[in-house]
Amino acid sequence: MREFSSFIFKINVLLVFFISITSSTFTTQQITALNDISTQCGFQWTSLECGATSTSVFLANSIKCDENGDINRIDIDAVSDCGLNNVFDAFPSLKILYLHNVDVSNVPITIYQHPVLEQFQSISTYNFKITTDNGKNDWTKMVSLKYLHLQPVVGTMPLFPTSLQNFYYHSNDAAAVAARFPFEIFTPNLISFYLQLQVAPISSPSLQSTLFKNTTNLQTFLLYCNGYSISFSVFYKLPSTLTTFQLFLLNFGANKTMPRIGEVQWNSLQTVTLNNLQIEGTIDPEFFYLPNLRIWYSQNNPNLIGSFTTEFGSRSKLTQLFIGNTAFTGSLPNDVLAGGLNFLDITTTNMGGNLPSSFFCLPKSVFLSSSSSYRILYDQANFGTMGICSPIITNITTPISSLDFSIQIKGTMLGSFIPYISISMENVNGAVPLNCQVQQFGTLISCSNPFIYGQGNLILNVLNDITPAPSSSIPFTYNAPTIASITPVPTIGGTATIYGTNFWIATRTIDSNNYVRLINDKGNQIECKNVKVINAYQTLTCDLPSGIDGGIFIVSVSGQNNINQAFTFLYSPPSIKGSSTKLIPTKLESIITISGSNFWNDTSLVQVSIQGIDCPIQSVNHTILTCKFPKTPFILPAGQLDGSVTVNGQYGAISNLVTMMDPSFCPNNCGSNGHCDGDIGMCICNKDFTGADCSLSTIVSNFQFDKTNASITMTPQLNDGNTSMTLYLISIIENQNEIQIDQWKSIQIDQYTALYQWYGVDEKNINVTIRQNPTSSTDQFISFPLNSLTYRVDYYSGSISTVNNPQFLFEFDQTPKECQNLPISFGNPTGSSVDTRFFVLNTYNIEYFARFPKVAIVNGQSGNGDVTSNSIGTSGYFNKIVTKVNAYDCQSASFELDLTAYSTAVVREPSTTSCITPDGSQNPNIINNNKKSDNGWKIGVGIGVGVGGAALIVSAFFIARQRVKLNKTQTLLEKKLKEINNNNNL
Repeated sequence: MREFSSFIFKINVLLVFFISITSSTFTTQQITALNDISTQCGFQWTSLECGATSTSVFLANSIKCDENGDINRIDIDAVSDCGLNNVFDAFPSLKILYLHNVDVSNVPITIYQHPVLEQFQSISTYNFKITTDNGKNDWTKMVSLKYLHLQPVVGTMPLFPTSLQNFYYHSNDAAAVAARFPFEIFTPNLISFYLQLQVAPISSPSLQSTLFKNTTNLQTFLLYCNGYSISFSVFYKLPSTLTTFQLFLLNFGANKTMPRIGEVQWNSLQTVTLNNLQIEGTIDPEFFYLPNLRIWYSQNNPNLIGSFTTEFGSRSKLTQLFIGNTAFTGSLPNDVLAGGLNFLDITTTNMGGNLPSSFFCLPKSVFLSSSSSYRILYDQANFGTMGICSPIITNITTPISSLDFSIQIKGTMLGSFIPYISISMENVNGAVPLNCQVQQFGTLISCSNPFIYGQGNLILNVLNDITPAPSSSIPFTYNAPTIASITPVPTIGGTATIYGTNFWIATRTIDSNNYVRLINDKGNQIECKNVKVINAYQTLTCDLPSGIDGGIFIVSVSGQNNINQAFTFLYSPPSIKGSSTKLIPTKLESIITISGSNFWNDTSLVQVSIQGIDCPIQSVNHTILTCKFPKTPFILPAGQLDGSVTVNGQYGAISNLVTMMDPSFCPNNCGSNGHCDGDIGMCICNKDFTGADCSLSTIVSNFQFDKTNASITMTPQLNDGNTSMTLYLISIIENQNEIQIDQWKSIQIDQYTALYQWYGVDEKNINVTIRQNPTSSTDQFISFPLNSLTYRVDYYSGSISTVNNPQFLFEFDQTPKECQNLPISFGNPTGSSVDTRFFVLNTYNIEYFARFPKVAIVNGQSGNGDVTSNSIGTSGYFNKIVTKVNAYDCQSASFELDLTAYSTAVVREPSTTSCITPDGSQNPNIINNNKKSDNGWKIGVGIGVGVGGAALIVSAFFIARQRVKLNKTQTLLEKKLKEINNNNNL
């Protein structure tokens, strides 16, 4: 090795002449110093910059810098003997200096007076040494020094700074000229103290009991000093922070008797070493039971007497006990290893007797001094022969649950150390080794639960060099898997999520012992495939094929299943989503198409019931079925029919399914020339057809637009124009207040269309568009026939506020005026006297037909509101209709109504002769043509009088436009209005 080191040194010296080392980050002084160090110690830097190392891979030289680029650590690994020059003042930021194999005959002053150096270490492996005998033994100016490690040391020990926290001082075999004890470093800063002197200090004062007074943070204390005279009592009261306490070769003089347990304060100690101290007396067994003690050495104290108590195994927590070459007597307790003792040395003692049974199951290697993991040394001549290892398992945790993280194994002679014990569990899937710990030596072992499930045998083998190995086994049983719930699976098949306990820990291969199956009502076993563990032990998923037969769900884990607690499973019941057949005719067979899920695909297994009436299945797949609904009269209320689907006896929830065509507003099911529209609320006729049931054709009429009111008069040409119908908007009702509309601005758009505009306060306005329809067509509300008129209202509540449920009052005036109330037929829903969809009036051979669609555009959104219209009074001259837009916070609304005329074979002569009013007035045909709204209709519903109204007028009907009072008729109107409003508020 010396020759090799010399060769490396020569090579590196030569390299100095050929490698130019420069650096832009280091100062010239630092570069010079670094080159001086490498030259002195025979190595070459790879570069002179932060992170540089030695060019030789065999040397651990390095330069390290802080975040500012200043050198804060230097490691010097010398090739051969080398000294150091006084160059370390070139590194003012140096905090760590490590020397290896550096022969420092005199420590440079720039080291031992360096003000920021925190760690200084000098270790030699080739008998190199650091000397401190240069006459300047004051190192106290190293005010930042915290860590000091010097080994080996020759020379006089210097005076150290009080900043030291970790002190390691190991003297060379050559005796120091003036060895001393470093009292000055025993301050609150000191954490660890290691002092090894080959000879006792010559002139150093003796240690006193006050030594540890200020060491409030001391954790480790080691003193090795051959012949150093100290009183044992100095160490009775130790700092409560101390965990490691070691004494070697001290001279206790006359005070060398082992103290009683009550005389010392050693409760914090984890390691105690009292070797070669010539201690006498009897050691109190309580020392072995100190609460934190794990390691005890008291070797080579021939006069130290002691013995083991029977409670040693249960109370001691020692892992190492070395009491060789002492005067211990007695025998070893049978459970001596029970507390975790791994190393025991009782050689050269007076102990003997029978060996503990816990030794019987250990291999021979444990009883050799060369054993490194576990070691038991005793004088074989003093003890009996080794007994036979016969492990017996008496019981284990059973049954084992998925909630058990460990399995407890109890018995006798189960072995002492885990490396010499092999434990496995074997079931139908094979054997699995266990990870175990000895809890009580020879009697209790705890193993991690391997979660292999099922049933089988737990096998323990003791590895003690005996063939075959001593063993014992016992059956084990896991708790069987249980199912708590299963998510529904559609009849077309899908993924089932299974919740329960004692499932697998992770997804595994499915086989004859591990599976998920459905055993259906027919006894067929259906495999649930693609099994996945979602949540260990608790949640599985698997894929079921299509089916409708329920049964029991079985999960088998390692051959153990839940057959005794089987879970009943049903495929998802049928569920109705809706029907594409919205309306069905009354008293006619109808094919109803129903959409949904889980309908299956076999018509013989599916039943549909609509309002308790069987609807025979025509076709079915999983999501759509059709059935034929039989001829059925209209069913109240409102013809709305509930339906349900049953598949293979499994009943689905009832759903509102279809609506029957109400014969009151869709008479004759709208015949063959139209269809019933439930949203609009009436028959929608094909082109050129009209009438309540779309069975009639319109006749040609003349239309006359009014220039001052939003009004139009229809005069059918049939019957020489003897009859006509005039339609106009009278007023609006907002929040129970009526606003009469008597000033319109009319604009003729074209020969068929006129626009009427009215403006109120705060930008409130109404536009009425009256349109003649010379041809059949459709607008955004409804389709209409030729020769009809359409009356559209566009309402805006103004810029200030919105209105809840605005209402509009219309009047239909007939000519000629009649003496009796007009015999009008209203199309209301069956069983109801409100919600008028249309009315029909016969005059001569003419039949007027007015429609009130139920749809509206509210706040610009189509279908956002619906419309209800109601007649509030008829007379011999007029019919008044209130149309209500059912919408809250309404700012704008649009809707329309229309009027047609057609010929009828049912001729009715109007009642126009001998008309005498209750006050005696005659000849009503010459009454004033005033169209202002009367106020009587508002009585009973609390609507305030609007523009021009001062008091409520009692009369509600007029035979003529002068509004003659008819008290009896008014009473009927009040009752009618109350009924209407009550129905609308339901």
